[in-house]
Amino acid sequence: MLLKTEFAEMIKAAVHEMFSAYLVMQLDNGPTVNKKDEDIYRPPSSEVTVVVNYSGGINGGIHLAAPLHVAMELASSFAGENFDSICGEAGDGFGELANIIAGGVQTRLGKGFGNINLTPPTLVTGTDYRMQYKSNFDSVKQYFKCDAGLFFVEFFFYVQQFKGR
Repeated sequence: MLLKTEFAEMIKAAVHEMFSAYLVMQLDNGPTVNKKDEDIYRPPSSEVTVVVNYSGGINGGIHLAAPLHVAMELASSFAGENFDSICGEAGDGFGELANIIAGGVQTRLGKGFGNINLTPPTLVTGTDYRMQYKSNFDSVKQYFKCDAGLFFVEFFFYVQQFKGR
């Protein structure tokens, strides 16, 4: 579907901009995975996930998800210091990276969907938790590989107009 392809390009552009501005690491695009229309939406399962929600012209948000060691290295590179835990400043740093990505996607979405509001980032760590979202969200996951390892950014969304396309 063309719109999902456009969403994946928005994610890629926002992540590449963030890396070139704030991180001194090589970044490569990985595969894009689109949720099938008949599947129920399930949030990501990862050791570290940051959620930034959207409301207004589009409902949903962005997940930045990574294994713990990748999240720690990205936060360390962003802050310019080494961390031994994702709590505290490292979590704030990883959350801010998600916020920057969400803002980059928000700017691109605003051209077609109008005013979109962001929530502050929420950090979720560990694997023993449950998040519940609307089952009718759609999603586009874009995987990346950087010097720190693999991670992905997911744009999950529901737009009345989108369902009719």
